[in-house]
Amino acid sequence: MTNDKVSLDNILSDILSPEAGVYSIAAKDLNTGRRWMINPRRQPSASLIKIFIMIEAFRQYAHGTLTLNQEQPIRTCDQVGGAGPLEHALPGTMVTYQKLIELMITESDNTATNILINKLSMNAINATIQRLDCPDTLLQRKMMDFASAAQGYENYTSVTDILRVFEQLYNHSCLIPELDETMLTILKGQQDRCKIPLGLPPGTVAAHKTGELDGIEHDAGIIYGPNCHFIAVFMTENLPDAERGQTIIAKLTQTIYQYLHTLD
Repeated sequence: MTNDKVSLDNILSDILSPEAGVYSIAAKDLNTGRRWMINPRRQPSASLIKIFIMIEAFRQYAHGTLTLNQEQPIRTCDQVGGAGPLEHALPGTMVTYQKLIELMITESDNTATNILINKLSMNAINATIQRLDCPDTLLQRKMMDFASAAQGYENYTSVTDILRVFEQLYNHSCLIPELDETMLTILKGQQDRCKIPLGLPPGTVAAHKTGELDGIEHDAGIIYGPNCHFIAVFMTENLPDAERGQTIIAKLTQTIYQYLHTLD
């Protein structure tokens, strides 16, 4: 069948129908503006919340309240596990805020993230989330603070909100064009490539951010194909097998890529 007879929603739903767990998908063809949504809803953000922390950091830089080349010492009380090299840094190691932002995104460093939350303030980050018109997104706890999560203080977002933010970044309408491009460059440096990029043709550029928790595999970003740029956002819950979830996200991305690149 040709693409005009089979909707992308149906193709993606067919892939998901035998899979365990819950999948949410948002996609947008940036050439035509066409959008596709499957099961959009608010759910735990995992590390996708770090996209909003990055935006607030650059907003404060633009307003002169954050100096990117200022160095911050790594303290033992800041260091948490889960992801990133700063967990193992020697206490007293000096790191610039620019480097903290980069590590937070490209290596999902949780220590860097918590230092940035302390500096920027949770209230300021949530205020920027509201300005970005992302009603499903909320930062309520630091990374690896599972005690707060158990008390109901979880971080949330949705495929709809993440799609909106990536569209703003792509269109250079998030902060200012120069800083939006800086953030896209950082996102293009993502080191975790086992989901969105895995099934794409070699050399395909993706500006994306991953997220993981128990039973959760997320990935979201902009894929720069030769004939079409598109946004793809995948969020999951209740996955019994993380590796299977990663494989399915890669397959879904590949399917969207092939669909958009074979349209008449």
